[in-house]
Amino acid sequence: YLTHFDLGLPSPIAGKILDAYGIVNAVSPSGLPIRGIVGIAPDPIMLVAVNCENVQKSRAFYEQLGFTEQEYPYARPNKGMGQFEPPQPPKSVYMAPSANCMGVLLLPSKKKPVANPVVDSLNIVYTPSNGGSGDDVAPFEDPSGVTISFQSVGAFEAEEKITR
Repeated sequence: YLTHFDLGLPSPIAGKILDAYGIVNAVSPSGLPIRGIVGIAPDPIMLVAVNCENVQKSRAFYEQLGFTEQEYPYARPNKGMGQFEPPQPPKSVYMAPSANCMGVLLLPSKKKPVANPVVDSLNIVYTPSNGGSGDDVAPFEDPSGVTISFQSVGAFEAEEKITR
């Protein structure tokens, strides 16, 4: 389902490099495809690309989660019009919870998407509205079969702290 992550980097990335010319396509040691784009300003993760059986159904699903269509993110000022960064893929939709955070790129797929065994779920970090822990939200799937999990800000910060 997940095709790749786009990352804006100040210099090329390491790993098993598949090809590199302004865009570095690599595979992590665990098998996760990563696309590094050598840009002006780094961004931890620009987007998560998802193969969709039906982009419109997936769009409606993510709208129910509070995502809206946003301007496609670029790492370079020429916005995909140069030789080092591709434009937004045709018929794709970029959605995010806000204009200044990471989102999902919904890509039309000509064949049934296949799950990447490296990815357990797409985790959405949120602040529980009831002031509780937020650990009571069960995972579910989007229309293309991507498992969506919710993680409270507190749980995310605790997990992130031990990985430093």
